Amino acid sequence: MKLKVLFAIGIVLVIGILYFFNPEQYWVMPKCPFKILTGLSCPGCGIQRAIHALLMGDVRKAIGYNYFLVFAGPYALSFIVLYFMPESQAKQRMTRFLNNKYLVNFFIASFFIWLIVRNYFNL
Repeated sequence: MKLKVLFAIGIVLVIGILYFFNPEQYWVMPKCPFKILTGLSCPGCGIQRAIHALLMGDVRKAIGYNYFLVFAGPYALSFIVLYFMPESQAKQRMTRFLNNKYLVNFFIASFFIWLIVRNYFNL
């Protein structure tokens, strides 16, 4: 139970920081190590800016920062919801669905496809 509370506090803290501080304007915001090392944008590049834009209510700008977030964001958020769900049949069904090997493989493949497409077309 303590771990869930700490995790929830961490989520609220990160959301609060991204709400009040625009990652484009503050050098202290973490930078992508993949981009620093390779010069390429990883599939996650732009997520901090996209979340900030979403928190400001600018959905179009958020999508522009990272198209993949629109696609994979709900899947990733499902794991957070699952973590906080009480033990139940619904949680078991959701766990089976999210851990389905075809779904997992689909998201892994789409992650790498987006890595290639994003850098090829400079998106």
